Amino acid sequence: MSDNEKKIVLLQTKKSMSWIRNELFGPIQEAARKPNPFTIDPTTCWCNLSELRLCMLIVENKPVGYKSSWCKLDLIERMKTIFDDEDPSCKIFLSDENEVAFDEQRKQLESGSTKRLLFPPKYTARPSLQMLEDKLNEWYNMNISEKNEPIPKGEFGFGGYHLPARRLAQIPPDYAPDVEGEHPLAFMDRRQKEEEKQDEPEDDEAAKCSSTEA
Repeated sequence: MSDNEKKIVLLQTKKSMSWIRNELFGPIQEAARKPNPFTIDPTTCWCNLSELRLCMLIVENKPVGYKSSWCKLDLIERMKTIFDDEDPSCKIFLSDENEVAFDEQRKQLESGSTKRLLFPPKYTARPSLQMLEDKLNEWYNMNISEKNEPIPKGEFGFGGYHLPARRLAQIPPDYAPDVEGEHPLAFMDRRQKEEEKQDEPEDDEAAKCSSTEA
């Protein structure tokens, strides 16, 4: 063999499964155990897109007045979710894949489909109640807004509670009125009334016993 020729030597060695696992996947597992290198939770950071979504929702439901608590909870939920029956302009908050699925779902709803879908927005912000209140106070003076918000006349009174149409549409079809025309969710009120009726005879018998003993 001349000096210019190179000799290739292959060495075979046997390694354990744990060694191979640590060698191939060790760095990935180690990186997964470490905290966020930027020390910032992306779900707590506002961006231009998430702020735009919040502005559009505030136009629909102003979180001021005697319904401010309910409106804030609705804002938090809709910031985290895009409903399939919302205006098509909300597609700017969806990824390319979900945007196509959103258009297909709207076509299915227009054709009479009862299947409902929810889509996650592509921005990372998932505001909490404290985040929402801080952002509202940053944009508006909520104390002055609350003082200047008039109370509509005739808004307060006793009456039945009705779910919004968007919530009613999410109730499964199995929860339809029964044969007697009563909604299955009304069994709670009916059971409470039955328990009250069962308690009344016991009280009457106890009163009769006390009167006879006297």
